Amino acid sequence: MPLEPLSLLTANISRICYVLTVFFNTSLIFLTIKFTKHIVGTYRYMIVTFAIFGIIFSTADILIRPLFHSYNGCLVYFTLGSAFRFSKKASEISMLVYSGVYGLILAFLTVQFVYRAGLLSKSRKTWTRHFDGWKLILWIMYAISIGAAWAFAVTFLKSDDTTNSYLRKMFLSNYGVEISTVANYPILAYVSSSRHLDSQTYKKLFQNEDEAHKTLRWNSVKCIIITTFIMIIHYCIMLICGIYMYQRIKKNFNASSTAHEKLQKQFFHALIYQTAAPTLFFQVPVFVVILAPFFDLKFNFNSSIVVYGLSAYPLVDSLILLKVVEEYKHAYSSESVLDNFCNNKNKLVSGFIGIFVKSCSDVFGEETPRQPPTLTNAIR
Repeated sequence: MPLEPLSLLTANISRICYVLTVFFNTSLIFLTIKFTKHIVGTYRYMIVTFAIFGIIFSTADILIRPLFHSYNGCLVYFTLGSAFRFSKKASEISMLVYSGVYGLILAFLTVQFVYRAGLLSKSRKTWTRHFDGWKLILWIMYAISIGAAWAFAVTFLKSDDTTNSYLRKMFLSNYGVEISTVANYPILAYVSSSRHLDSQTYKKLFQNEDEAHKTLRWNSVKCIIITTFIMIIHYCIMLICGIYMYQRIKKNFNASSTAHEKLQKQFFHALIYQTAAPTLFFQVPVFVVILAPFFDLKFNFNSSIVVYGLSAYPLVDSLILLKVVEEYKHAYSSESVLDNFCNNKNKLVSGFIGIFVKSCSDVFGEETPRQPPTLTNAIR
Protein backbone atom coordinates (compact mmCIF):
# COMPACT_ATOMS: atom_id res chain seq x y z
CA MET A 1 0.00 0.00 0.00
CA PRO A 2 1.25 3.50 -0.80
CA LEU A 3 0.43 4.80 2.69
CA GLU A 4 2.17 1.99 4.54
CA PRO A 5 5.50 3.86 5.04
CA LEU A 6 3.61 6.85 6.46
CA SER A 7 1.61 4.54 8.68
CA LEU A 8 4.80 2.95 10.02
CA LEU A 9 6.42 6.35 10.60
CA THR A 10 3.33 7.68 12.41
CA ALA A 11 3.07 4.59 14.61
CA ASN A 12 6.76 4.65 15.55
CA ILE A 13 6.74 8.36 16.40
CA SER A 14 3.69 7.82 18.62
CA ARG A 15 5.36 4.89 20.36
CA ILE A 16 8.56 6.82 21.01
CA CYS A 17 6.60 9.81 22.30
CA TYR A 18 4.56 7.53 24.55
CA VAL A 19 7.60 5.93 26.19
CA LEU A 20 9.31 9.31 26.65
CA THR A 21 6.12 10.92 27.96
CA VAL A 22 5.60 8.21 30.58
CA PHE A 23 9.26 8.35 31.60
CA PHE A 24 9.59 12.14 31.91
CA ASN A 25 6.14 12.73 33.40
CA THR A 26 6.72 9.98 35.95
CA SER A 27 10.12 11.54 36.72
CA LEU A 28 8.44 14.94 37.08
CA ILE A 29 5.89 13.54 39.54
CA PHE A 30 8.60 11.71 41.51
CA LEU A 31 10.90 14.74 41.73
CA THR A 32 8.04 17.11 42.60
CA ILE A 33 6.86 14.95 45.49
CA LYS A 34 10.20 13.78 46.86
CA PHE A 35 12.98 16.21 46.01
CA THR A 36 11.66 19.75 45.48
CA LYS A 37 11.85 21.98 48.55
CA HIS A 38 10.37 25.22 47.24
CA ILE A 39 7.54 23.78 45.13
CA VAL A 40 4.95 23.23 47.82
CA GLY A 41 1.25 23.50 48.51
CA THR A 42 -1.42 23.72 45.86
CA TYR A 43 0.91 24.26 42.91
CA ARG A 44 2.74 21.03 43.73
CA TYR A 45 -0.56 19.18 43.40
CA MET A 46 -1.29 21.05 40.16
CA ILE A 47 2.00 19.96 38.62
CA VAL A 48 1.40 16.34 39.61
CA THR A 49 -2.18 16.45 38.32
CA PHE A 50 -1.14 17.99 35.00
CA ALA A 51 1.56 15.35 34.55
CA ILE A 52 -1.01 12.60 35.19
CA PHE A 53 -3.32 14.15 32.59
CA GLY A 54 -0.41 14.09 30.14
CA ILE A 55 0.17 10.37 30.76
CA ILE A 56 -3.55 9.68 30.31
CA PHE A 57 -3.62 11.62 27.04
CA SER A 58 -0.54 9.86 25.69
CA THR A 59 -1.93 6.46 26.72
CA ALA A 60 -5.21 7.26 24.97
CA ASP A 61 -3.27 8.14 21.82
CA ILE A 62 -1.38 4.85 21.78
CA LEU A 63 -4.54 2.82 22.42
CA ILE A 64 -6.91 4.65 20.08
CA ARG A 65 -4.43 5.35 17.25
CA PRO A 66 -6.28 8.36 15.78
CA LEU A 67 -5.84 9.31 12.13
CA PHE A 68 -6.75 12.32 10.01
CA HIS A 69 -7.32 12.49 6.27
CA SER A 70 -8.03 15.56 4.16
CA TYR A 71 -10.13 14.90 1.08
CA ASN A 72 -11.40 17.88 -0.93
CA GLY A 73 -14.15 19.48 1.17
CA CYS A 74 -13.76 17.12 4.12
CA LEU A 75 -11.41 16.38 6.98
CA VAL A 76 -12.12 13.04 8.61
CA TYR A 77 -11.02 12.03 12.12
CA PHE A 78 -11.04 8.23 12.36
CA THR A 79 -9.33 5.12 13.64
CA LEU A 80 -8.59 1.74 12.06
CA GLY A 81 -6.27 0.17 14.59
CA SER A 82 -7.88 1.08 17.89
CA ALA A 83 -7.54 -1.34 20.78
CA PHE A 84 -11.35 -1.15 20.85
CA ARG A 85 -11.77 -2.09 17.18
CA PHE A 86 -13.84 -5.14 18.11
CA SER A 87 -16.77 -2.70 18.24
CA LYS A 88 -17.39 0.36 16.10
CA LYS A 89 -19.42 1.92 18.93
CA ALA A 90 -16.61 1.36 21.45
CA SER A 91 -14.12 2.93 19.04
CA GLU A 92 -16.36 5.97 18.56
CA ILE A 93 -16.66 6.43 22.33
CA SER A 94 -12.90 6.09 22.77
CA MET A 95 -12.35 8.78 20.12
CA LEU A 96 -14.68 11.10 22.02
CA VAL A 97 -12.74 10.42 25.24
CA TYR A 98 -9.50 11.21 23.42
CA SER A 99 -10.92 14.54 22.20
CA GLY A 100 -12.27 15.30 25.67
CA VAL A 101 -8.91 14.74 27.37
CA TYR A 102 -7.36 17.32 25.05
CA GLY A 103 -10.00 19.86 26.10
CA LEU A 104 -9.37 18.93 29.73
CA ILE A 105 -5.62 19.64 29.38
CA LEU A 106 -6.31 23.04 27.79
CA ALA A 107 -8.68 23.97 30.63
CA PHE A 108 -6.33 22.85 33.41
CA LEU A 109 -3.44 24.77 31.87
CA THR A 110 -5.66 27.84 32.08
CA VAL A 111 -6.38 27.08 35.75
CA GLN A 112 -2.63 27.12 36.40
CA PHE A 113 -2.34 30.54 34.78
CA VAL A 114 -5.11 31.90 36.99
CA TYR A 115 -3.50 30.44 40.12
CA ARG A 116 -0.02 31.79 39.30
CA ALA A 117 -1.51 35.23 38.61
CA GLY A 118 -3.26 35.05 41.97
CA LEU A 119 0.03 34.27 43.73
CA LEU A 120 1.55 37.44 42.31
CA SER A 121 -1.42 39.67 43.11
CA LYS A 122 -1.59 42.09 46.03
CA SER A 123 -4.46 40.14 47.59
CA ARG A 124 -2.61 36.84 47.25
CA LYS A 125 -4.01 35.17 50.37
CA THR A 126 -7.59 36.06 49.52
CA TRP A 127 -7.22 34.90 45.92
CA THR A 128 -5.31 31.65 46.37
CA ARG A 129 -7.54 30.32 49.15
CA HIS A 130 -10.06 29.54 46.41
CA PHE A 131 -7.60 26.91 45.14
CA ASP A 132 -6.33 25.42 48.40
CA GLY A 133 -7.30 22.08 49.87
CA TRP A 134 -10.44 20.40 48.64
CA LYS A 135 -11.27 23.39 46.43
CA LEU A 136 -8.62 22.21 43.97
CA ILE A 137 -10.92 19.26 43.25
CA LEU A 138 -13.56 21.74 42.08
CA TRP A 139 -11.08 23.18 39.57
CA ILE A 140 -10.24 19.68 38.36
CA MET A 141 -13.97 19.06 37.93
CA TYR A 142 -14.18 22.30 35.96
CA ALA A 143 -11.43 21.07 33.62
CA ILE A 144 -13.25 17.74 33.24
CA SER A 145 -16.49 19.58 32.38
CA ILE A 146 -14.66 21.52 29.63
CA GLY A 147 -13.31 18.22 28.32
CA ALA A 148 -16.87 16.85 28.30
CA ALA A 149 -18.07 19.92 26.38
CA TRP A 150 -15.28 19.41 23.84
CA ALA A 151 -16.27 15.76 23.38
CA PHE A 152 -19.93 16.77 23.07
CA ALA A 153 -18.99 19.16 20.25
CA VAL A 154 -17.30 16.30 18.37
CA THR A 155 -20.52 14.24 18.54
CA PHE A 156 -22.05 16.68 16.02
CA LEU A 157 -19.62 15.24 13.46
CA LYS A 158 -21.05 11.73 13.65
CA SER A 159 -21.03 10.13 10.21
CA ASP A 160 -24.22 9.59 8.21
CA ASP A 161 -25.22 8.42 4.73
CA THR A 162 -24.13 11.71 3.19
CA THR A 163 -20.61 11.62 4.62
CA ASN A 164 -20.29 7.91 3.90
CA SER A 165 -21.20 8.51 0.24
CA TYR A 166 -18.66 11.31 0.04
CA LEU A 167 -15.80 9.31 1.58
CA ARG A 168 -16.54 5.73 0.43
CA LYS A 169 -14.41 5.74 -2.72
CA MET A 170 -11.51 7.48 -0.98
CA PHE A 171 -11.46 4.98 1.91
CA LEU A 172 -11.59 2.00 -0.43
CA SER A 173 -8.79 3.44 -2.55
CA ASN A 174 -6.47 4.59 0.24
CA TYR A 175 -7.20 2.19 3.11
CA GLY A 176 -9.00 -0.76 1.54
CA VAL A 177 -11.94 -0.57 3.95
CA GLU A 178 -15.65 0.10 3.68
CA ILE A 179 -16.37 3.48 5.33
CA SER A 180 -19.54 2.27 7.05
CA THR A 181 -17.46 -0.17 9.13
CA VAL A 182 -15.03 2.50 10.36
CA ALA A 183 -15.45 4.71 13.44
CA ASN A 184 -15.11 8.23 12.02
CA TYR A 185 -16.09 11.85 12.66
CA PRO A 186 -15.92 13.83 9.40
CA ILE A 187 -15.86 17.61 9.08
CA LEU A 188 -17.73 17.83 5.79
CA ALA A 189 -18.05 21.49 4.83
CA TYR A 190 -20.85 21.35 2.26
CA VAL A 191 -23.82 19.10 1.52
CA SER A 192 -26.70 19.09 -0.92
CA SER A 193 -29.31 21.80 -0.32
CA SER A 194 -32.00 19.42 -1.58
CA ARG A 195 -32.85 15.92 -0.40
CA HIS A 196 -34.48 15.07 -3.74
CA LEU A 197 -31.61 15.30 -6.20
CA ASP A 198 -31.17 12.54 -8.75
CA SER A 199 -28.02 10.44 -8.60
CA GLN A 200 -26.26 12.31 -11.44
CA THR A 201 -26.82 15.71 -9.83
CA TYR A 202 -25.71 14.29 -6.47
CA LYS A 203 -22.55 12.97 -8.07
CA LYS A 204 -21.83 16.31 -9.74
CA LEU A 205 -22.35 18.08 -6.44
CA PHE A 206 -19.58 16.14 -4.76
CA GLN A 207 -17.33 16.68 -7.75
CA ASN A 208 -17.80 20.43 -7.27
CA GLU A 209 -19.35 20.83 -10.70
CA ASP A 210 -22.68 22.21 -9.53
CA GLU A 211 -22.27 25.00 -6.99
CA ALA A 212 -25.95 25.98 -6.96
CA HIS A 213 -27.05 23.04 -4.85
CA LYS A 214 -24.42 23.33 -2.10
CA THR A 215 -25.00 24.51 1.43
CA LEU A 216 -23.07 24.40 4.68
CA ARG A 217 -23.25 21.22 6.73
CA TRP A 218 -24.36 22.82 9.98
CA ASN A 219 -23.27 19.91 12.15
CA SER A 220 -19.67 20.64 11.14
CA VAL A 221 -20.17 24.35 11.78
CA LYS A 222 -21.63 23.68 15.24
CA CYS A 223 -18.59 21.61 16.24
CA ILE A 224 -16.14 24.25 15.03
CA ILE A 225 -18.05 27.07 16.74
CA ILE A 226 -18.15 25.27 20.12
CA THR A 227 -14.49 24.18 20.12
CA THR A 228 -13.32 27.56 18.81
CA PHE A 229 -15.34 29.35 21.50
CA ILE A 230 -13.78 27.17 24.21
CA MET A 231 -10.28 27.84 22.86
CA ILE A 232 -10.80 31.60 22.51
CA ILE A 233 -12.18 31.97 26.05
CA HIS A 234 -9.32 30.01 27.62
CA TYR A 235 -6.61 31.65 25.51
CA CYS A 236 -7.97 35.08 26.41
CA ILE A 237 -7.82 34.17 30.11
CA MET A 238 -4.25 32.90 29.71
CA LEU A 239 -3.29 36.05 27.78
CA ILE A 240 -4.74 38.37 30.43
CA CYS A 241 -3.09 36.41 33.26
CA GLY A 242 0.19 36.29 31.35
CA ILE A 243 0.26 40.05 30.83
CA TYR A 244 -0.63 40.63 34.49
CA MET A 245 2.12 38.25 35.68
CA TYR A 246 4.67 39.91 33.41
CA GLN A 247 3.82 43.36 34.76
CA ARG A 248 3.98 42.19 38.38
CA ILE A 249 7.29 40.40 37.86
CA LYS A 250 8.81 43.35 36.02
CA LYS A 251 7.65 45.78 38.71
CA ASN A 252 8.49 43.86 41.88
CA PHE A 253 11.32 41.43 41.07
CA ASN A 254 14.77 42.80 40.35
CA ALA A 255 18.15 41.23 39.60
CA SER A 256 18.77 40.53 43.29
CA SER A 257 15.52 38.63 43.78
CA THR A 258 15.18 36.03 46.49
CA ALA A 259 15.04 32.33 45.69
CA HIS A 260 11.24 32.42 45.99
CA GLU A 261 10.96 35.33 43.55
CA LYS A 262 13.29 33.63 41.07
CA LEU A 263 11.11 30.55 41.27
CA GLN A 264 8.05 32.68 40.44
CA LYS A 265 9.87 33.97 37.36
CA GLN A 266 10.77 30.46 36.27
CA PHE A 267 7.19 29.23 36.62
CA PHE A 268 5.98 32.24 34.67
CA HIS A 269 8.39 31.45 31.83
CA ALA A 270 7.43 27.77 31.96
CA LEU A 271 3.71 28.59 31.61
CA ILE A 272 4.42 30.90 28.66
CA TYR A 273 6.44 28.18 26.91
CA GLN A 274 3.80 25.56 27.72
CA THR A 275 1.25 27.75 25.96
CA ALA A 276 3.34 29.08 23.06
CA ALA A 277 4.94 25.80 21.97
CA PRO A 278 1.74 23.78 21.35
CA THR A 279 -0.03 26.85 19.94
CA LEU A 280 2.58 27.55 17.27
CA PHE A 281 3.55 23.99 16.38
CA PHE A 282 0.25 22.16 16.86
CA GLN A 283 -2.92 24.18 17.36
CA VAL A 284 -2.37 26.72 14.57
CA PRO A 285 -1.56 24.01 11.96
CA VAL A 286 -4.56 21.96 13.14
CA PHE A 287 -6.81 25.01 12.86
CA VAL A 288 -5.67 25.49 9.25
CA VAL A 289 -6.33 21.81 8.44
CA ILE A 290 -9.79 21.96 10.02
CA LEU A 291 -10.82 25.08 8.09
CA ALA A 292 -9.37 23.87 4.76
CA PRO A 293 -12.54 21.92 3.77
CA PHE A 294 -14.57 25.15 3.72
CA PHE A 295 -12.38 26.44 0.87
CA ASP A 296 -13.43 23.34 -1.09
CA LEU A 297 -9.95 22.75 -2.47
CA LYS A 298 -9.06 19.68 -4.49
CA PHE A 299 -6.66 17.45 -2.60
CA ASN A 300 -6.42 13.97 -1.18
CA PHE A 301 -3.75 13.29 1.43
CA ASN A 302 -3.24 11.69 4.81
CA SER A 303 -3.01 14.63 7.23
CA SER A 304 -1.93 12.48 10.17
CA ILE A 305 1.06 14.73 10.68
CA VAL A 306 -1.39 16.29 13.15
CA VAL A 307 -0.95 13.11 15.20
CA TYR A 308 2.73 13.96 15.70
CA GLY A 309 1.73 17.11 17.55
CA LEU A 310 -0.88 15.24 19.57
CA SER A 311 1.65 12.58 20.53
CA ALA A 312 4.36 15.07 21.47
CA TYR A 313 2.12 17.53 23.34
CA PRO A 314 2.32 15.95 26.85
CA LEU A 315 6.04 15.24 26.40
CA VAL A 316 6.84 18.86 25.50
CA ASP A 317 4.94 20.13 28.57
CA SER A 318 6.97 18.03 31.00
CA LEU A 319 10.30 18.80 29.27
CA ILE A 320 9.61 22.54 29.52
CA LEU A 321 9.14 22.34 33.29
CA LEU A 322 12.20 20.14 33.77
CA LYS A 323 14.30 22.49 31.65
CA VAL A 324 13.11 25.91 32.83
CA VAL A 325 12.66 25.37 36.58
CA GLU A 326 16.14 25.15 38.12
CA GLU A 327 15.01 23.15 41.13
CA TYR A 328 14.31 20.19 38.85
CA LYS A 329 17.80 20.46 37.37
CA HIS A 330 19.28 20.35 40.87
CA ALA A 331 17.04 17.45 41.81
CA TYR A 332 18.17 15.46 38.76
CA SER A 333 21.82 15.97 39.63
CA SER A 334 21.28 15.40 43.35
CA GLU A 335 23.17 12.51 44.90
CA SER A 336 20.16 11.69 47.05
CA VAL A 337 18.14 10.97 43.92
CA LEU A 338 20.87 8.70 42.60
CA ASP A 339 21.26 6.95 45.94
CA ASN A 340 17.52 6.51 46.22
CA PHE A 341 17.44 4.94 42.77
CA CYS A 342 20.43 2.65 43.42
CA ASN A 343 19.07 1.44 46.76
CA ASN A 344 15.75 0.52 45.19
CA LYS A 345 17.09 -0.60 41.81
CA ASN A 346 16.20 -4.25 42.14
CA LYS A 347 12.69 -3.52 43.38
CA LEU A 348 12.13 -1.04 40.57
CA VAL A 349 13.31 -3.41 37.88
CA SER A 350 11.29 -6.34 39.16
CA GLY A 351 8.28 -4.21 40.03
CA PHE A 352 7.15 -1.09 38.22
CA ILE A 353 9.67 -1.14 35.35
CA GLY A 354 9.06 -4.80 34.66
CA ILE A 355 5.31 -4.27 34.51
CA PHE A 356 5.76 -1.13 32.41
CA VAL A 357 8.02 -2.85 29.86
CA LYS A 358 5.59 -5.75 29.57
CA SER A 359 2.68 -3.34 29.08
CA CYS A 360 4.63 -1.49 26.39
CA SER A 361 5.33 -4.76 24.61
CA ASP A 362 1.63 -5.59 24.63
CA VAL A 363 0.61 -2.12 23.45
CA PHE A 364 3.30 -1.90 20.76
CA GLY A 365 2.47 -5.31 19.32
CA GLU A 366 1.12 -5.86 15.84
CA GLU A 367 -2.34 -6.56 17.20
CA THR A 368 -3.17 -2.85 17.37
CA PRO A 369 -1.69 -1.24 14.23
CA ARG A 370 -2.56 2.38 13.54
CA GLN A 371 -3.37 1.59 9.91
CA PRO A 372 -4.09 -2.07 9.14
CA PRO A 373 -3.16 -2.98 5.56
CA THR A 374 -6.24 -5.02 4.73
CA LEU A 375 -9.99 -4.95 5.03
CA THR A 376 -10.00 -7.92 7.39
CA ASN A 377 -8.28 -5.86 10.09
CA ALA A 378 -10.79 -3.03 9.94
CA ILE A 379 -13.57 -2.57 12.45
CA ARG A 380 -16.44 -4.88 11.68
